[in-house]
Amino acid sequence: MSFLDVIAALGRRWYVTVAGLFATVALLLGASTLEPPVYTARGLVLLVPSQQMVGKGGNPFLALGGLDLPARVVVAYYESDVAKARFTSGSADSEYVVAIEESTRGPVISVDVTDSSPEGALATLEELTTSVPVELRRLQEEVDAPENAIVSTLVLAKDEEAEADNSGTVRMIIAAAGVGLVVTVVGAVAVDGMARSRMRGRKRVSPAKPKPEPKDPSDGDPEAPDATSGAKATGAKVAEPKPAGSKAEAPQKTDPEQAAAQQAEPSTADAGAQTVKPFVAKPPTVKLPTLRPPSVQPQGGAAPDDRSLPPWHNPPLESRERRRDEAAARASSAESR
Repeated sequence: MSFLDVIAALGRRWYVTVAGLFATVALLLGASTLEPPVYTARGLVLLVPSQQMVGKGGNPFLALGGLDLPARVVVAYYESDVAKARFTSGSADSEYVVAIEESTRGPVISVDVTDSSPEGALATLEELTTSVPVELRRLQEEVDAPENAIVSTLVLAKDEEAEADNSGTVRMIIAAAGVGLVVTVVGAVAVDGMARSRMRGRKRVSPAKPKPEPKDPSDGDPEAPDATSGAKATGAKVAEPKPAGSKAEAPQKTDPEQAAAQQAEPSTADAGAQTVKPFVAKPPTVKLPTLRPPSVQPQGGAAPDDRSLPPWHNPPLESRERRRDEAAARASSAESR
């Protein structure tokens, strides 16, 4: 199925398309509600070397090389379940990640907080950055570190405003839109296919309508058209009936072309069922008499022989009586023999 066929199916089943679009919009609203945007805040904490490491009049930033292990110990503590349950108890949606900042080569600890509200994210970040020096000192005191060898902390950076993160909402909306559109297209194409298959099945099952049989005008049907009126409407000549007392005319020899034309014309019985064709006048056909050859011409003023005349010649009454008498004489002579 091509793209144009899909578009045509969507147009024919517009009600399925409209319902699918409304369902897609509902899915989009539900996705934005189920996956609201989250807010993030970030802070960086630097471990500062002790007075013993720096020395009198020394620069603490020049002695940061040996603080990588203390920084990893602090990270391990904050990633434990005990610490997570402690610092996230104030908000059910609050999450944080404490790790070594990989963008620097020094003992820098990054704190990333995620919460459903900007206030909750900032509050959790503040609590974590404040607790880092306290927990670091507690861990050092547990190992009986001298006062002049205790490592301290310095907050390098901390967000004052939380940033909204809509990546999860956008992903959910895209997924909902894709599912809604796919279901709409598939549903419209499926409904259109079933409807068209049902229509083709009905056409195959439905019986053919019987054709009306032509009616004979001679049956006395009042609705049957009159052949005479139909012939008058087309301009054809209609033979008028002759009275009973009149003599019947001799049968005339028909022309083969006229006989073929009469067979091609519909009969008067089918005049009510067929469409009357317009009459086209043809030039009259004149049949010339057949001339007798000189061998059969009468000789020396003799009476003409009627048998040599053409068939269209109508002999006079005396000739017919003479021929009748000759036929009777031949019959009587045949009986005497």
